[in-house]
Amino acid sequence: MAEPAIPIPVPRSPIPDPRSPISVSATGLDPRTASALAYLAGPFSGALVLWVERGNPDVRFHAWQSIVALGGLFLAVTLSGVLAVGALFVSATLMLVMVRIATLLAIVLAIVWVICLWKAFSGRRWKLPFAGDYAERRAYSASA
Repeated sequence: MAEPAIPIPVPRSPIPDPRSPISVSATGLDPRTASALAYLAGPFSGALVLWVERGNPDVRFHAWQSIVALGGLFLAVTLSGVLAVGALFVSATLMLVMVRIATLLAIVLAIVWVICLWKAFSGRRWKLPFAGDYAERRAYSASA
């Protein structure tokens, strides 16, 4: 007589259910981690995450916001620095004002970057005034 087969327990897979679009990311990472990575290197990592991510609107939102907001702030810092150098040939006072503006923008950029990174990693959205609305529209638009 044959012994009855003992069922072997199958361990649960750590991979989330692919049918729920909110709990998965095309990057293969947890959506919170992928969202935080979108901010890690500013607009560069945002573009990379956006290039890979096709389905998760939260990850796409953070990637777009990183590109638009952090990229815009980075360009503003760079432009004000270049204008400070150009202002040196016009007036020392104007140059000093432009350097202070560049410094203030760099501080704002650092604070916004840290807050966005922290909020994304904690799984929450922090919509920035102009970039957040644009990012939200783009995140839910055609993902292809």
